[in-house]
Amino acid sequence: MKIMKLFRPMFTAMGGFLGICEHIKLYFYAKNANKVQERVLRNLMRDNKTTEYGKKNNFDKVKSIEDYQNLVPYSDYLDYEDYIMRMANGEKGLITNRYIRRFTESSGSTGRSKLVPLSGFSEWTIMCFSFSAPVGCAVKYFWKEKHKPLPPQRGLQTAEVNYRKTPGGASVSCLSSIPFLNMKPIVKFYTSSPKEVMFPKPDVDMDMHYVKLFFALQDEDISYLGTIFITTLESMMFYLEENWKMICDNIEKGQLSDSVRIPDDIRASLQKKIKPNPKRAAKLRAEFEKGFDESPIVTRIWPHCGWLYGMGTGSLSHYQQRLRRYIGEDMPIHYVGYGATEALMAVPKELNSYEYVILPQNSFFEFLPLDAPEGTKPLTISQLEVGKEYEVILTNMSGFYRYRIEDVVKVTGFYHQSPKITFCYRLNQIANISGEKINQLAFDEIVGNFSNKMDEMFVGYSIYPDRETSPGHYVLLVEGTKEHTKEEEAVYAEEFEKCLVAGNVSVGPLIKSGALGHCEFKFLRHGTYDEYREMLRMNGANLNQIKPIKVINSEERKEFFFNHTQF
Repeated sequence: MKIMKLFRPMFTAMGGFLGICEHIKLYFYAKNANKVQERVLRNLMRDNKTTEYGKKNNFDKVKSIEDYQNLVPYSDYLDYEDYIMRMANGEKGLITNRYIRRFTESSGSTGRSKLVPLSGFSEWTIMCFSFSAPVGCAVKYFWKEKHKPLPPQRGLQTAEVNYRKTPGGASVSCLSSIPFLNMKPIVKFYTSSPKEVMFPKPDVDMDMHYVKLFFALQDEDISYLGTIFITTLESMMFYLEENWKMICDNIEKGQLSDSVRIPDDIRASLQKKIKPNPKRAAKLRAEFEKGFDESPIVTRIWPHCGWLYGMGTGSLSHYQQRLRRYIGEDMPIHYVGYGATEALMAVPKELNSYEYVILPQNSFFEFLPLDAPEGTKPLTISQLEVGKEYEVILTNMSGFYRYRIEDVVKVTGFYHQSPKITFCYRLNQIANISGEKINQLAFDEIVGNFSNKMDEMFVGYSIYPDRETSPGHYVLLVEGTKEHTKEEEAVYAEEFEKCLVAGNVSVGPLIKSGALGHCEFKFLRHGTYDEYREMLRMNGANLNQIKPIKVINSEERKEFFFNHTQF
């Protein structure tokens, strides 16, 4: 521990320096974003014209952006699936000639999980802009707001990192795991989780909330909180609120709880790292006994904790509001950026920024105006208008060309020539029964208003567009924080319908005309969303990628959630 404390300032200074360098690089890329985009496309066509996909789609004839749009068609994952399976078996020269040493795996939010190749260039960009750049933002924030350098960094990480190998020998992991995998030898210097917890085997069955909190709570020097999705951190804080007595008892005795799921071999290994710590346990108890509403608990138990990072905008903003109860209103957040399994596409320039600057060097971007007629020519970054929403068409550095990722973004401004955007929603996550077309962002706002109206924070919510009734209607399923009765469901349904009508101008007239039925409401059992995440993890999903289930759009999801209602 003493050695780690000695190295921590050095790694913090190095990370801060590299982060500032990335911000300087982004400045120069953004200043020349239009030329950078042209160069990216030209190089991709030149480098990949001899691939099977390049020959099939006339890459050798592409001399301009206009040529590219005329000669190369839009694509989706099915266009690459066969190539990727062959690449996983070791074949080369199929969709890219660039070096591929890793594949990333999607969360399956648009269907089943997808395997996506990752070029060395893209991997380097991820390291720079999702690992170093956030620290650079923290450095700037501390100098500007607190007039002091960023203190030595050691944090609570919610991430779990694992990978597997393809038959051809390449590794497969989720995109967010890559910085940790590449920095594995020094992860122990800036995180509180032991290696057995940070890098578990894929099939390990362990109560991760407990183990991560157990080790983090013993360290008073925690200076940041790190997560992929804000939802995971919020869930962990809720777990802490319910289980702090057990964890404090265990810290005092230096003994992992027998009631918590930990494999025997891992338990034995972790136990060797633990000593009784009655002094720290007493200090923690004193703060927990004051309650979680007196003042933010995070800064009381970790007085040096100064910032956090994690995706918390768009559809996740509802969870960010709940997290504020634990971290306080003033703690700055780095919102990581806008990315998908296919590429990291945009990053914030500073903490607390909801705007992400597009990385013009990491992909070629096209944008299709929403509701554009069939055959409309997509726009490039220089043609976008502030305030408008667009579907993203992505050409990445790893072999996907004019790929429709079904994301909608809104342009909020420009950083020199590079657009600043916010993520809005996924096209395939629009709920529509009778033409009302309510997207996920709108549902978040509607349910947020409903939560305020009922004066209750929700652990999670899911919407089910029930088209099997006549007329079809919306069912809102909520895991609450209070005790409820069956009779209250009718009251909640009525109030939710009022919020839905207020939030979408089409809903009221549709209900009055009989084209849309009255809303239904169901309380979910306590722990439903944690149980769903655990089920996905046991089925091989990576917890770092599991997003909240906002719209129930499959039979599997419908069966699970409707089988977990309270009444």
